[in-house]
Amino acid sequence: MRKLAILAALLISCIGLQAQEYYINLHQSGQVIYQNNVNEINNLYFQGNSPASLYINNDLGTSSFPLTAFDSITFVYQEAPQLGDTVFVNYNGSTATVINPYPSWEVAVTINGAKVSITAMTASNIVYCLSGTSEPGRFEIESTTTPTLLLNDVHLNNPTGKAMDLTCNAGIILIIADNTENTLYNAGDDDAKSALTSNNNLLIQGNGTLTVGSTSQHAIKVKGLLTMNAGTINTQSLKDGIHTERLLMQGGNINVVFCEDDGIACEYDGTINGGNITITTPTDSINAISIDSTLVINGGEININVSGGEAKCIKTDKELIINGGTFVLNHSGDVSKGLKSNADITITNGDFTIVSSGTTILEEGENGQVPSYCTAIKGDTDINISGGSFHITLPTTNQGGKSISADGNLTISGGDFTIETHGNGAAYTVTGSTKDSYTSSCLKCDGNMEILAGTFNLTSTGTGGKGINAGGTMKIGMENANNEDLILNVTTSGERITVTAGGGWPGPGGGGGDYANPKAIKAQGNLTINSGILRVNCTQTQNEGGECIESKAILTINGGDIEAYSKKDDAVNASTRLIINGGTYYAHSDANDGTDCNGQMELNGGLLISNGAGSPEEGFDCDNNQFKITGGTVIGTGGGTSTPTSSVCTQPSLRINTQSGYAIQILKSDGTAICTYQCPTISSGGGWPGPGGGSGGLVMLFTDPQLQTGQTYTVKYNGTISGGTNWNGYYTGNATYTGGNQTTVTVSSMYTTVNAGGSGGGW
Repeated sequence: MRKLAILAALLISCIGLQAQEYYINLHQSGQVIYQNNVNEINNLYFQGNSPASLYINNDLGTSSFPLTAFDSITFVYQEAPQLGDTVFVNYNGSTATVINPYPSWEVAVTINGAKVSITAMTASNIVYCLSGTSEPGRFEIESTTTPTLLLNDVHLNNPTGKAMDLTCNAGIILIIADNTENTLYNAGDDDAKSALTSNNNLLIQGNGTLTVGSTSQHAIKVKGLLTMNAGTINTQSLKDGIHTERLLMQGGNINVVFCEDDGIACEYDGTINGGNITITTPTDSINAISIDSTLVINGGEININVSGGEAKCIKTDKELIINGGTFVLNHSGDVSKGLKSNADITITNGDFTIVSSGTTILEEGENGQVPSYCTAIKGDTDINISGGSFHITLPTTNQGGKSISADGNLTISGGDFTIETHGNGAAYTVTGSTKDSYTSSCLKCDGNMEILAGTFNLTSTGTGGKGINAGGTMKIGMENANNEDLILNVTTSGERITVTAGGGWPGPGGGGGDYANPKAIKAQGNLTINSGILRVNCTQTQNEGGECIESKAILTINGGDIEAYSKKDDAVNASTRLIINGGTYYAHSDANDGTDCNGQMELNGGLLISNGAGSPEEGFDCDNNQFKITGGTVIGTGGGTSTPTSSVCTQPSLRINTQSGYAIQILKSDGTAICTYQCPTISSGGGWPGPGGGSGGLVMLFTDPQLQTGQTYTVKYNGTISGGTNWNGYYTGNATYTGGNQTTVTVSSMYTTVNAGGSGGGW
């Protein structure tokens, strides 16, 4: 109290000194929050203890300032106030005081209790400083120029309408004073009454906090461009947290702690360059961020948690473009979405962590029931991704959901992807006796897909789950690119789904039923692999159907480092044609064909190894269609093999009848080894019984450019291989072959048979 008395005495003495020449200024963080000519002050005094306040009385009324509202007082000598002087508005319960240094024809002030109305028609560069607390408080301004509104610990709660109404045809600058807490609340049943409204552009800056709440409408409504440069905005509202025509976020923080509609809604376009956005919406909310046009995100941090059915974390009606930023998105409602665009999605960079825990529901369509999915990233047209880090999880609750899904084309030319889907798919009745199914996918598109570069770790554990699923064509890897540019690891472990039960013979095809099979990589159209390191595994243990790489049309392999393993079905399958022109290729199935084609098969180059199971499964199977070999080093093992078509082959091949688990070495007449290979130990196949290669029999198909017609070769078998470099049983380098037996064979045609410990025969 003694300090207050000393300060009061000092101020009073200063008033008496050269009163007409000095102005008193109150400062906070370097800003003038109050100014008045000391000659116009009638008296000043301190009152209260927690905290005490400074009261300044003049002919216009009394202004009060908590001691925490200012940090210094200065007395400045000047002739007269200059343009840009501050208008001070102080609220105190049910009343308000305005200190206005301007004549009324420049700045007109009307005070009705705690309702302050200001009209500024000609003056410019005016700062309006608001402070104090009022339960029925309201501030409104109409200005033809751009005013600056400084919020300095102001708290307005209007139970019958708007708390702040800004009608400024040239826009307004709103500064939240540093280290201050400010609140604006409103209520009422008028739909037009948002707590803070601006009829034109609104620029927000300063390093304080503004909390805005509305129990009747949006918390903040801007009819123009809302620019956020700094500060913290907290909103809670009956409808949108922030509703604006356009949004430009450069910095600061927006926290939507509660809303019953969209968190941030834009009638047109939006741009986010920085800052932090945190939105948590309740069960009945719609979207966290909803843009009716295009949204561009170049940076910032966005944390969103939505739980409403069909809710979206970020949704645009037009293009969604993301060039950077950090995204943590959680959406748990049925059919909800993480990123959703009604048009294209383009992502060049960014760090994305998305958990999609909602599920799929069936909706009535024109022709029966159709599934609607819970999806992490969904584009209604095309999705283009060239960079970024993606961590996407679909837990077991998300049955049938998609991680990245495009109704059009999906193109990925860069980025780091870790994607897991764990929910089971299901069969359902479309209408009447028509059945169908839905399953989860890591990458899915209805159109064409290109996966050109990047690092991918894709896992699907649910029934019928797909790693990569294209409704059209698929292209993997760039032509003539380094394999290291694309690392593609895909694993599925879920079992197949019975859509309609079959009743046919036991064996391949599952008895004639209709199934939703798990697939690691599947294209409905042509599939072309140009480059990349591919590691593909289907580890189903109960039923067939888990194929690693499948094309329902033409599969072409031009290059790449490919290893595909299936426990119960074909490792690689093509429906109409298979062409391999190069690369290193390893396909292995424990229970079916290593490489299967239902049409023509053509091997033109590369190092190719394909292992099938015992009879009737094969290393290379083309169902007695044309089998053309023109180049490459090829080893195929299984219970049998398709026979190369001699009339179209330009490189001869050997059929070696041997035994499961035997080591084979083939030498030219000069003793040079052209093949040293450890045959796998195979199991019996998954089909119907038929003649095999004898007890423990195995058929090995071999071709190599060094295999020439008219030449005689030595075939060693049942020996031991040591040393050298082993790639899936194929030895190079200083490999040594010891022991066993041997025989000779003269290659007399494009297809020659030799027995090396097996009786052969096939089926």
